[in-house]
Amino acid sequence: MKLEPIPGEPALLLKTKTKVLIVADLHIGIESELREAGINIPSQTDKIAEHLALLCSDHDIDEVIIVGDVKHNVPLTSRQEHFEIPMVFERLKEVGVEVHIAPGNHDGNLRFILPEWVNIHDPRGFATHGLGFFHGHTWPSKEVMKCKTVIMAHEHPHIQFIETLGERDSRPCWVRTRFVSEKTEEKYPGSSPELIILPTFNSLCGGNAVNDPSQKYLSPLVKNGLVDMDNANMYLLDGTNLGKLKDLRVKYEYKDAL
Repeated sequence: MKLEPIPGEPALLLKTKTKVLIVADLHIGIESELREAGINIPSQTDKIAEHLALLCSDHDIDEVIIVGDVKHNVPLTSRQEHFEIPMVFERLKEVGVEVHIAPGNHDGNLRFILPEWVNIHDPRGFATHGLGFFHGHTWPSKEVMKCKTVIMAHEHPHIQFIETLGERDSRPCWVRTRFVSEKTEEKYPGSSPELIILPTFNSLCGGNAVNDPSQKYLSPLVKNGLVDMDNANMYLLDGTNLGKLKDLRVKYEYKDAL
């Protein structure tokens, strides 16, 4: 089994007997929320569908795993989502892939608008190909935590860079770390897997600057200290290894840089 990021893409490629594309946080329908806030952006769903289809074609993908938040609006489902989500999966059907979804916190009622052939799993995740998958908004199942490597999303990880004069630049990134065995022992005895946190597939989502101490983590696993974030290795989408998160934390504000 070989698991690697696709250079320049917010996607993992798993090579086993088959080829599997792993993505997260499509947030289809986010444009409707932006419109309500006065930001008018045309629907990007066609671009998302074509991006997924192109990755599948370019890498001869047999299976796609979406690690949560296919849709955006909560708790209701927008008209945009009702219309556009089936279109995305019909496009994936055209390229001949099997699809599995580990539902996220935005995916309420998703199963009612998905085509019947799409596999949607328990919110606590599922295991396949020797890997565990769950979105990250809930506590994962014991089955997931028994895997050597667990893949989650939900955090929308970005790295924030601050120039000398205070200008800020935030970029999506990969997080690769481990669970803290001392903290997981009570809930998941004998489990201390490697953890990979995925960036968002939809660039309109923005992100959480994980190296900014003022940012709040979203996942209960991370918030409760079960994940070793200090020693997490951080990577940009182009493969640049930025080192450990503890060495990348923002140590000053704009006023301190003058």
